This record gives sequence, C-alpha cells and structure tokens, in this order.
Amino acid sequence: MAVMIGSARSDEHKKLTGGIAGDQTGREVMQQAFYVHAKGWYVIRAKSDDHAEKLAERMRAACNNPNIGYDQSQRLGIIKTGIDTKTRTECDCSALVRQCVIEATGKDPGNFTTSNERSALSKTGLFEPAKPYKSGMILENGSILVTKTKGHTAIITEGKSRKKTEIKATGGRYYPKYTGQSTSFVDALKAVGEKETNIAKRERIAKANGITIYSGSATQNLALLKKLKKGVLIKA
Repeated sequence: MAVMIGSARSDEHKKLTGGIAGDQTGREVMQQAFYVHAKGWYVIRAKSDDHAEKLAERMRAACNNPNIGYDQSQRLGIIKTGIDTKTRTECDCSALVRQCVIEATGKDPGNFTTSNERSALSKTGLFEPAKPYKSGMILENGSILVTKTKGHTAIITEGKSRKKTEIKATGGRYYPKYTGQSTSFVDALKAVGEKETNIAKRERIAKANGITIYSGSATQNLALLKKLKKGVLIKA
C-alpha cells in the first residue's frame, strides 16, 4: 500500500492568496502519494497511538471536505470553523495541521508557521523529538511532516497503523518489523536481533502468536515469516 499524505496546497489558481472560499478544484486541500520535499522533511511522531490515529483521521476528513479551501490571507478560518465545517472556509498548510492537532488531542499548540512548527509542537509535550526523514524510514499514520526550512507541512494519512494489535502474550514484546528479502524465518529472526533460533524457540514464538502447526514445519515457518514482515510478531 502506498503511503499517502494530506495537506493544504494552494488555491484554485495555484496561488497563495486571492481565491474563493472553499475547495474550488478538489485539489486545494487533498491527499497525495508521499514524496520527498526538495527542502527535506522532519518527521514528528505523536507519543500517543490514539492521538496519531486521530491526526490521520482528521486530515483525511479535511481533505474530503469541499468546504475547506486554501488562502494564506484567511488562513485562520479553519481554526474558527473546524474541520467538519458546513460553511466555506480557508486555511493554509500550517493552520490545517494546527486544527488537526486541536481536534485530535484537545490541545492547541498555538498559531505557528512552518518556520517554528517543530518548536510549537514540542512545547505541547505530546510529540517525540523531530527526526530528519531518511530513505527507508517507516512512516506511520498521524506522523507530521514539516520541511527543514520554511516551506510546507503535511500529515501521514495512510501509513503504518498505530492501532494496538489484539495479539496477547504474557510478558511478551514485539520484534522489530523484518524488511529483508530472505525466505528463511531463521535468517529473519537473526536480522531482527533474536539470538535463539532453534526449533524449540520457534515453537514458543508460534504458540505466543496463535500458530499451532506442528513443530518446525515449513508451513509454520512461512506463517511466522509473514507475520514478522508485518511487524506484529511477539517474542516468547
């Protein structure tokens, strides 16, 4: 599945100011495939899984609301009306992210722009320190993107889920997601830091993850490998 981001982009004339309230083209506020901005991205991750998922949902709602358009000169319209507005309003990229934070967390980070967004979000205490985006970085639902210098900001609307899995294991914890190409579960376990990879260990892992196929079978190992690639396998 492609990673998608949502943001406020430009008005119906592809300008920053002067347009009519509301989304006149369906592209003023929209989702699009993730891309690496020319100025580079910082990735800002919410500490709470619940907040992260709500941030993604609120941005999706904004992108699907034709009443929200783009105009920097009326950028705070979204703060007054909210994302589910039934009246036509305007925003810019940073004001829209601000409103998403307000509605997802109940806390207003204040009136920021992309030049001081990292600082404003950090002061809320709701976010982890910003990290520079690097190729191959896993992008999660609700993570906020902001350019390294003044420019643009967006939210990941379709990425790795932050929802808690229903898989349970007493005293267990999750392995890191395996991103390698090997078809061997033993090789995959070693790659994510597991030192013990014998059949007995694999049986315990299988049991903790609800896989009950007989010991050491190829089918069992394939099932475990598929689960590890999804990042939901529990250590046993």
